[in-house]
Amino acid sequence: MRRLFRHLRSVLRVRPGKPAVGAGLRTALATAVPLVLAFLLGVKDASWGGLSGLLVSLADKGGSYRARAKELGAVTVLGAVVGALGAPGGSTPWLDVTLMWLGVTAAAFARSYGETAGSVGGQLAVIFVVSLGAPAVELEATLARGFWLLFGGVWAMTLSLVLWPLRPYRPARRAIARVYRELAEACWDLSRLSRESASSQEWVEAAERHLGVRPLMEHARATLGATRGSHLGKSRRGEHLLVLLETCEPLSAQLIALAEAMEAAVREPRFLPLRARVESLCDAYAAMASWVEQVLVYERNEGAPRAPRLVPRSRRRRGYHRPSSGIRTREDPLSLHVDVILRKLREMAGVVHETAAGLLHGDPVSDRGRSVVGSEPRHARSWLAPLRDHLHSDSLVFRHALRVGLVATVALVVTQLVGIRDAHWVSLTVIAILQPYSAITEERALQRVGGTLLGACLAAVIATRVHSPSALLTVIVLLTAVSVALLPINFGAFQVLLTPDYLLLATLSSGDWSLAGQRALGVLLACALALMGAWLLWPMPERRRFPEAAAAALRADGDYLREVISRHNAALPEAAAARRHFGLALLDAEASFERLTAEFHGPPQQLESGMAVITYARRFATVVTALGMERPEAEVPGQLKLLAHQAGRALDDLAEALRARRVPPPLPPLQVSCKTDDPVFGALLERVPRQLGMLHGAVTRLSSGPILR
Repeated sequence: MRRLFRHLRSVLRVRPGKPAVGAGLRTALATAVPLVLAFLLGVKDASWGGLSGLLVSLADKGGSYRARAKELGAVTVLGAVVGALGAPGGSTPWLDVTLMWLGVTAAAFARSYGETAGSVGGQLAVIFVVSLGAPAVELEATLARGFWLLFGGVWAMTLSLVLWPLRPYRPARRAIARVYRELAEACWDLSRLSRESASSQEWVEAAERHLGVRPLMEHARATLGATRGSHLGKSRRGEHLLVLLETCEPLSAQLIALAEAMEAAVREPRFLPLRARVESLCDAYAAMASWVEQVLVYERNEGAPRAPRLVPRSRRRRGYHRPSSGIRTREDPLSLHVDVILRKLREMAGVVHETAAGLLHGDPVSDRGRSVVGSEPRHARSWLAPLRDHLHSDSLVFRHALRVGLVATVALVVTQLVGIRDAHWVSLTVIAILQPYSAITEERALQRVGGTLLGACLAAVIATRVHSPSALLTVIVLLTAVSVALLPINFGAFQVLLTPDYLLLATLSSGDWSLAGQRALGVLLACALALMGAWLLWPMPERRRFPEAAAAALRADGDYLREVISRHNAALPEAAAARRHFGLALLDAEASFERLTAEFHGPPQQLESGMAVITYARRFATVVTALGMERPEAEVPGQLKLLAHQAGRALDDLAEALRARRVPPPLPPLQVSCKTDDPVFGALLERVPRQLGMLHGAVTRLSSGPILR
């Protein structure tokens, strides 16, 4: 019951944001025009254009103009092909079943090329199964179906990419602007916490508030990469955006290092001038990041706000008193470690200022900006490589493709034997419900059952009130617009309103209003078969995946530590690459843990150990980032290398113990007696064994607890 209530809360949860009114109207228009043509011209096959227009519009998830055009074009062209190929297949039962298994399995296996290809495969599976369910043996009817599917897709593409145009770099500009907004918020938080001498818990809470910067950077990197495509260096605007994006990585690392350093020494009275300086500079950097965000979101350069001063005028702040004798004055030497961080921040803020100003006025990228962008070699891979990588029995993608194909085929056979009308609708529902992970499959089953039952009731009410075809077309358009507009907020509401949309489309062509009850019965059967398939066919619960994902994050943590200490600088490209590798591994572990919480049967308190492993792994990486600032030769790098070797080996042991689900060996004593005159750097060194000890305890609790059993 606890698991059921958790799924219900997930289904009913309303995500923050606004309804996508524009997307809803555009999808309704893409669906309505082919249906209106079918009604006015009396051509029944023209209604296939409405299905294609709806699916192509739903496939538009946003992003770069180039990537959207490729994805929508694939759904349009391949949809027409698979629709024409599936048209004659449904006339013979044995051929229908065979094509169902082969076609659905192949469409699901498209996930080998990533989530975008998996989404395209899902849309193609819908067209293929619907075409099988409406057999057309004659060659003329088959070609007509393919033509109208192509027409509907081309119309939806024209509507999305031409009539409602998007500037090529607008998605990339907005994605990068979101990164700078998050960096500005982090700077404001750092300034406030330094001013208020915040406690350790407040620093931890502030760090947790800004965990989203890594996904935002990865999304912006993917969007900009897809936008620029193969035209690297040919667009001046693209160069400016690339420099602004690549500067975010070291800028984020420096802010993390500064926050860690200030947390270590913020409450000592002798650092009062240092706190004042950090507060002033962080205010300036936050204003700069906020200005860059405004520059990026402007559609045109006219009217852009004036850039703030990079170095604020010194002013007396309330709450700060003149230091008495015995406390260092502003002219006295501050912490060398923090001084290095502030100098790096000033350099990167200068690069950001120059690049954003160049983006406004069309100036070329400066030499300092070009030095930020690393030239990473690109290795071309064969398009068959992803298929070979996943074509084995242990692959999650391969297992999911076989599972979807088998369950969809079984659903077709069972519904035909039971005598439920429109058996292919049941197979479509199975395809929509089955997901690679059992927890998501269970949530989809709840959404589909509730949405279909409520939607069928809504369709029955509409059927008793509306009888003319023109009025039904109007209702279909309204339902499509509202359902797509609510999709970003709640998938359940989208499902409730889209179900009568499908039912009305079917009854519009058949005229049989008893179809709604048959669809509701078919959905119940589809949910039962989908859940049985998820639980019985190659089940892979998340408790088996999470140890591997968490162990990969711990190993990446150790690699990052060794890379930073060996190179004496966390800002070098090799160290930055190791930090990004750890960030991606941690994101994968967090996603796995979220799925584990949805599948877990026990009390929520037992999930604490898994959450602690992720939290302490992240905290250890922030300490490594803070230690990775440039240091003078007097810092005895040999002792730091010994510390990195010992801590890295301990992290590898923790990862291996977690992967093997056994209690890790005791931690060896770490040598932290690195002589330094910098009190902040010394405090950071002392955090290494403390963070590692907490991580060791979390792994011990997780390996021996009930969460992985």
